[in-house]
Amino acid sequence: MMPAYLAFDPTRRRLRLDPHKPAFVQNPYEAYAFLHGTANAFFWEDYGFWCFGGFDDVNRLLRDRRFGRQNPAGIPDSRGVGEDRSHLVAFDAIEANSMLELEPPVHTRLRTLVNRAFVSR
Repeated sequence: MMPAYLAFDPTRRRLRLDPHKPAFVQNPYEAYAFLHGTANAFFWEDYGFWCFGGFDDVNRLLRDRRFGRQNPAGIPDSRGVGEDRSHLVAFDAIEANSMLELEPPVHTRLRTLVNRAFVSR
């Protein structure tokens, strides 16, 4: 049963849900169960992005090199693509070289080097 605090169009797979509403905060599991039973993939209109909840879908996405941590074209960043992030220029400059933001093979090479410092022989 769909919780009263959300709106979902199953044909278009569109969700409208304010996660700050008290009813959701009190019991988010009702919404999670509804969405999991209705659609493993949906577009969250309030935030403007797709969400994936099914194991198989998430597993495929994580293994597909077309989807990754680095910003693809069109994603807002401080370089002028998308919305204004000029207030985050310093943060984006630091994060540009973060291991968390890198993709293989660069991430793999750095992870191997860092792991050696933490693994006893």
